[in-house]
Amino acid sequence: MDATLNRTLLLDELQLIQGVVERRTTIPILSNVLLRAEGDRLHLAATDLDVTVFTSCPAAVRREGRTTIQGKVFFDLVRSLPSDTLEIRSLETRTEVRSGTFSSQLASLDPGDYPTLPEVPEGQGFAIELALLHRLIDLSAFAVSSEEGHFQYNAALLILSASTLAMVATDGHRLAWAKASHSGGQPPFEQQLLPRKVLNQLHHLPAGEGVPLYLARGENHLAFHLGDRVLLSRMLEARFPQYERVLVRDNPHRARAKCHELASALRRVSLLASERTRGVQLDFTADSLALASVGFDLGQASENVTCTYAGPALKVFVNANYLLDFLSAVDAETVEFQMRDSDGPIVLKPADEDAKSGECLYVIMPIRL
Repeated sequence: MDATLNRTLLLDELQLIQGVVERRTTIPILSNVLLRAEGDRLHLAATDLDVTVFTSCPAAVRREGRTTIQGKVFFDLVRSLPSDTLEIRSLETRTEVRSGTFSSQLASLDPGDYPTLPEVPEGQGFAIELALLHRLIDLSAFAVSSEEGHFQYNAALLILSASTLAMVATDGHRLAWAKASHSGGQPPFEQQLLPRKVLNQLHHLPAGEGVPLYLARGENHLAFHLGDRVLLSRMLEARFPQYERVLVRDNPHRARAKCHELASALRRVSLLASERTRGVQLDFTADSLALASVGFDLGQASENVTCTYAGPALKVFVNANYLLDFLSAVDAETVEFQMRDSDGPIVLKPADEDAKSGECLYVIMPIRL
């Protein structure tokens, strides 16, 4: 392989696949990017055996061929090169990278040992607006559990119909649900789980105007197409929790507070909350919301926030970080709390009728003290 490339164009594609390249793995070649020079392009692929990314960039190819380079090292190197162009040439066990007066030889593993990559499903697929998918991810992905071993909690559920897209995620302590209208036609499936890594990769895809994202289903993989970029995700067999029973919509007691004011007060008060529970007490009284840290290991803090409320006095204990995650995600001026009592789940939603957040609900289970 021998090719000349534009550094900026190559860097954009290397940036995209960094989330898939394995940093710590017992299979060394999974830390490498597979490069293939063919025609007038350099094709790149990376996989962790569950998620695979294919992409490419223009190249002046003098000799076609394949090689592998350690993904993070290659990305850091290209990012620091002194010239706008670079040359890549594969040797027997090394790959030469030159740019301006800079020259290097990077260790390579045999491209023949690279894992067999999954086939991309045929057909154009189901078109969705990438910006809309980004918004659904913003409103739900923060509730995906980061603890390993609970597969049904380590992914968000994407739900498709002919006229709507929805996404729901839960870690067992909270649940985030978002839904929006679209006009993509008949979908290839009704619902599928998307792992956290896939959500992150989709969110990093640039949502350019007029460029749709196409979704297709193969025998064992889901494929997301954006121009020449393809993201493949192995389909998960885990069963998602029955979230419909948690989406409470009839809690009688409603309170409204300004998002920015509430978030700022929560950040201050939670600084002195218990490090284990991050607990904060919410004390709702007539047109008033008092916040107080729970736990006295670090001290104690409290603050009052303007609130519109006309129900009975209620005290609830919540994880402050859970509440802050939602307030940071919604694009609304005012948030509405929906409660039944002090022990039941707390439902939150944007209160602004013209909010850009779309239709969404967030459910938090209170802390039991």
